[in-house]
Amino acid sequence: MSLNTELLEKFKEMKQKKNKLMVKCEFCGKNIVGSKWNKEYHHINICQDPKKRFFCSRQCKLNWIFKKIMA
Repeated sequence: MSLNTELLEKFKEMKQKKNKLMVKCEFCGKNIVGSKWNKEYHHINICQDPKKRFFCSRQCKLNWIFKKIMA
């Protein structure tokens, strides 16, 4: 029984680490889950901090870019 509880605790820890590593969209704030079908979109600019920005869709990426330009 103790082996099962140890495995369960390790599984919970792994799940919590995964949740912390989830990236949010810079424009809408939605969680991004990168998979074969649901890609994450990158915007890389070496002159800004952070250099890499993540977006849930191409539309959010474009909206974020043009909102920054117009502001």
